[in-house]
This record gives sequence, structure tokens and C-alpha cells, in this order.
Amino acid sequence: MDNLKYLYSKSSSRKNKNLGILEKFFTKSELNYLSKRSVSIVGTNGKTSTATILSELLSNAGLSTCLFTSPHLVQLNERVQINNELISDSDLGNYIDKIVIFEKDYKVVLGYFESIFLIAASYFLDNELDLFIAEAGIGGRLDTTSILNSQIVCLTNVDLDHTELLGNSIEDILYEKIKISQHVKYFILGSKKVHQQYENIIKEELNINDKNYVLSFNKENNTQSTNSRDSVYPKLNEDLAITAFKTILQNFDIQSSDSTGFKNSGNYKYTEPKGRFQVIDSGTSFKILDGAHNPAGLDAFFNLLEETFTKDQIGSLDCYIAFNKNKDIQKMLDIICSKEYLNIKLLENNIFYNQLNLEVVESYLESVGKKSTKSSLSKFHLSNKASILLGSLYLVGEYIKEYK
Repeated sequence: MDNLKYLYSKSSSRKNKNLGILEKFFTKSELNYLSKRSVSIVGTNGKTSTATILSELLSNAGLSTCLFTSPHLVQLNERVQINNELISDSDLGNYIDKIVIFEKDYKVVLGYFESIFLIAASYFLDNELDLFIAEAGIGGRLDTTSILNSQIVCLTNVDLDHTELLGNSIEDILYEKIKISQHVKYFILGSKKVHQQYENIIKEELNINDKNYVLSFNKENNTQSTNSRDSVYPKLNEDLAITAFKTILQNFDIQSSDSTGFKNSGNYKYTEPKGRFQVIDSGTSFKILDGAHNPAGLDAFFNLLEETFTKDQIGSLDCYIAFNKNKDIQKMLDIICSKEYLNIKLLENNIFYNQLNLEVVESYLESVGKKSTKSSLSKFHLSNKASILLGSLYLVGEYIKEYK
């Protein structure tokens, strides 16, 4: 059997239904170690950025890390990184044998996400690394990564997304996300809005006190400004990752010769993940790639755009869009339509997996009297005008693969 081909063959199915037996992949002592040495990252937006920044901070401080994120943009190996280096094809292949044996023993077929997660956790254990940083897939309570029962849980924010699975209210979705672990020792929150509205619910549900409830922002300042740090996700993600970093070093028995000085220096350097407000200098005008794929993500994108560039720099901006199915398309398009400086370009069909038909988008825009034109990734790439590409991480990934 070609192990990597077998793993890739699972990508045609997005179903992961084996949560009840996944714990059996590990011994009790391994599960205990995973609980003590894992950080679970949950939230509607910003999970990958927060997880990646935290991993880089810890690695720079002399600690060894395994990072598990999803989805990938170009290659599967991006989902498992060891000390900020992508896992090798040979290491991926070696662990498939263990996956196949488990499937035969328990008469199951593991999903794509399940398999990659088990590979990442196994690599972490086998190499006796310091910390395993795991980004949840969807939700938390029923997510594959919930078998970690992490003692540290970071929540980026909560908004309406995947409502068909998580519930139709913010409170329902919040419950699903914070219940990713049954053994939370430190809960680290990056959303002032969630704190203001749901502090008591979180503490009660997780049975934690003020000491174990950690905020990455100044809770005394209750003002919300569209041009403040509170409205720009990259900065919020950075603050959350730094707070988690400090919490780990201060409260967990993980030794590093560099960590104390680094923690206190404030010299935090990291690389933002690709596809998240990724600015490309074309030589004549900027292009921006962003995987924003829900209303909250689009709001955050435009807040950052308008904070980063002046009105003169933005000028008349071409906006190339395509979306995944099962998203709140109307709200997303309403946000885009509200930006009068945008020239809307609808990307052709069949660019990426599960893409919404452009005729659906075109029909809604026509119903609200908004003009648009049909276009393609090649036209975005060749354009000399200031342009943005957004609507899906899968879309951004296809662009990077095609034109890197």
C-alpha cells in the first residue's frame, strides 16, 4: 500500500464520525500526558493565526512544539508542524501503518481530519515534545480534538457560523466551543464581547474561578471602536497568543533555559500564517489574499484594510470573490455591498472544493441592485490594479498553488 495515497484518498470525505473510539488509539498514560501538555484553540475566527503565533513564541523560547491546524492552503504537511517545520512525507507515511492497524482492529474507516490529527498527536508523543498546540476543526464538544481534554483552552471569539451543526445562537455555539475539554485548568479568552456577556456562564460551565479565567485584553476599558485594537483580528490573535504563552511559562512545569528572559523581554517575533491578510506587492499596486469566510471574518478584514491603508491608497478597489456552500452568503454580500469603493468581480465556478455556484451570488447581487462582473483567478493575478481576493481559505489556497 502507498501510505500517502491512502491518506490523500480520505480527503474526498469530510466526515469524522469515530469520536467514541478515538481515545483507544492511545494508552491511558498517553492521554494523561496529552491533557497536561496540550493547548486547545477554539473559536469562530483566528484559530490558525493564534495557534501558529503561540507555537512560534514557544519555539523561540526554547520549547519544542507540535502544531496541528486546518485547513491547509497548498500541501497537507502544513497541518502538522514540528518546531515550525512542516512534517515530512516520510514521517506522514510511517504513521499511516498505525492508522491502518487501528482501522482493522476496530472495524472502522477513519476520516481525513481524524487521521491527520492522530498522526500529529502520535508524533508529539513519540518525540517527547514539550507542547502540543491543537486547533479545533468545527465547534469543540464533539470535535475530534476534544479527546485531548486539554488543561489549557484558548477561545478567540464566537460568532454565527456552522449553525447547522453548532446551533442558531451565540450562546449555543459558545457552549459547544468551550466544552472541548473536561479538564480545563486555564481558560484564556481573546474576546471582550464574549467576556462582557458570558463570563458567568463560562465559569459555571467549566467550574473555574477568577484565577483560572485569563483575559488577553484590558477588561476595564469597555469602549468598542471600529478603529481600535478591539476590532482587528490579527492584533487580537497576537494578544491572545502572547497571553497563553505567558500563562504556560508561569503556571506549568516546563523548563527552558531561554523562557524566563524571553517572557519578560516583550520581544515577541512571529510570522503571520499565509492567506490571512497576506499583502502581495505586485510592483505597481497591492494585492491582498484573505480567507475570510463568514460575516465576522469579513467585518474584521475590512476593519484591518481601512486601518492599514488610507482612502487614497484604497481608491477604487477590485474585489474578487467566491464562497463555500453552506455559508451565510447574504450577510457576507451585504457587507461587501456596503463598501462603495469595491468593484465586485465574481470568480468562475469549480475553482475549489464545495464552491458555491457564482450564479447564486450573481442573482443576489442583482436583487439588491449591485453591479458585478465575471472574472477568473488569472485575471486577478495579471491585474495591475489594487485588488483583493477573499471568501474562502480554499480559494486562497488554489491561488497560491497556481501562481506561487
